[in-house]
Amino acid sequence: MQTFTSISTKLIVLVLTISITSIAVTTGLAYNFVDSIIKEDFKESLKDESETRGNTITSIIESRINKLQEFSQNESLLHAFDVLIPALDDTSFDRILDEQSPILHYEFNSFQLNEFEAGIRDLQIINMRGKPIFSLNEKIDPTTYVKSNYKVSQPTVQFVQDIDKTRLLKISIPVYDKNENQDGVMIATMGSSVFDNILLNRFGLHDSGEVYLVNENKMMISESIFFENAKFNQKVDTFAVSECFEKGNNVEAAEYTDYRDVDIFGYSYCKPDLGFVLLTEVDEAVILKPITELQNRILVVGITLMVIASIVTFVLSKRISTPILKLRNAAQELSSGNFDVRTNIKTNDEIEQLSTSFDDMAETLQETISAIGKRENLIKRQDDILLKFSEQKREGYVCLIDLVGSLSLTETLSEDKKRRYSKIFTDSVIPIIKKYEGIPIKIIDDAILFYFPISDDDQKSLSNTLNCCLDLTKLDKELDEKTKSENLPGMSYRISSAFGTVNEAKTSDSVLDDIFGEPVNTVFMINQYALPNTVVVDYSIYEKAKDLSFKFTKLTRSIIKGLEYTIFVVSLK
Repeated sequence: MQTFTSISTKLIVLVLTISITSIAVTTGLAYNFVDSIIKEDFKESLKDESETRGNTITSIIESRINKLQEFSQNESLLHAFDVLIPALDDTSFDRILDEQSPILHYEFNSFQLNEFEAGIRDLQIINMRGKPIFSLNEKIDPTTYVKSNYKVSQPTVQFVQDIDKTRLLKISIPVYDKNENQDGVMIATMGSSVFDNILLNRFGLHDSGEVYLVNENKMMISESIFFENAKFNQKVDTFAVSECFEKGNNVEAAEYTDYRDVDIFGYSYCKPDLGFVLLTEVDEAVILKPITELQNRILVVGITLMVIASIVTFVLSKRISTPILKLRNAAQELSSGNFDVRTNIKTNDEIEQLSTSFDDMAETLQETISAIGKRENLIKRQDDILLKFSEQKREGYVCLIDLVGSLSLTETLSEDKKRRYSKIFTDSVIPIIKKYEGIPIKIIDDAILFYFPISDDDQKSLSNTLNCCLDLTKLDKELDEKTKSENLPGMSYRISSAFGTVNEAKTSDSVLDDIFGEPVNTVFMINQYALPNTVVVDYSIYEKAKDLSFKFTKLTRSIIKGLEYTIFVVSLK
């Protein structure tokens, strides 16, 4: 039994559905819109902070490198390399070193006092054999060689930790003589507390935002605002760090998990050549907090409106459904044959108009039934003049002209140009067919099937068939000119013809509608053996026309779907 659902219920369900959908769509759109705006603001803010602080640190380091490179070209330093040649024995080396040491100390002190404000804690100068020729803090043993990796071909930067857990900046500079030959390396160790002022400055950052440095060993080398003693103790193996030290890429406005396993929104300033990557990150939850608050407000307002709308809908639906129920009951009586039923509803709206129409319908229903009876009689009479198909068998010549490769040529054309391309072809071919008293039967995709039924003069029908086909082979230049003028692909085609008995399908007004039979199948099968713009015929046409003024060239054996066909190319003698 069919379940009955009242209009009141349907209206309430409709209102609830629309309300819930509206709330969902509004919440989703608001989330996406606000999310994009807030993240865009954070993106610009983090980008500015990342680049500003990263550029400042880079500038400081590069400035120190440049100062040390200038000192590496000090005349006294280069002279010390020249006189402390690797071939000296330990005694000679020690004696010359004692002579050069006060000079080098004087030059270094002058350099640090006047030009280098960073405060170098230690400075070592080592020649290419690994022998120290200057040390700021230790006495040099002439018999000692440096065993660690001291050979560098370009400035390198490392962040190291002192014994008192102070972060130091270690810069190694290659020293070259005037002939651009490397004499040795200068290794300077200095403080880096100036970086803390840059990193710990909270300006431009949210409460959960932080800026910190990580070295190539993936260790944090600056303080964390979340953990104590994080410097050189906290491993930071995050997406941004890997992108920098493994691929040399900055990360811009990326969402990933930080060293606390917290989802963040961050930027990286990558300087692997200077031994650090600077990360500027803000907790994603902080970014999304305003969005969550907005969603909650939308939900509260939406639910409130939905409850109010449901109550109003319920009241209105009752006022609407009562007269409709009256109309339903009247319709049931009318269907049972009571044509005297009337509704007489007065609501001053569309329902009243429907009631009036219903009452009018009841009054005129008898006349309508009578009219229907009359129409049934009329329809029966019209059945006698409906179109009918009749078939008759008749001998004739069936022909097919088919465009070569039209599908691939026109696949990139618009629908309008495809129709125009086809129209040029049919408008050119069909007049020639009619000129020779042929009958165009139908257009199949890019091919035209046409027919020459045998009249009283069989020779004339045969001659018309072959002359028409040969005349069509001369259309190629005309078709090329038309297609070229409209920027369409050129046309080439194949023509085939076969003789036999066909079934002619005609409508009741004796108009030929279609043809069927073996010749139709044959022309489709042999068409593929024709060269572009030529005609091929089957053996039956050859037998009937071989003594006429046409030239027939037999093709080699042709097998189509297991059947052997004898095919001839036709041309004029």
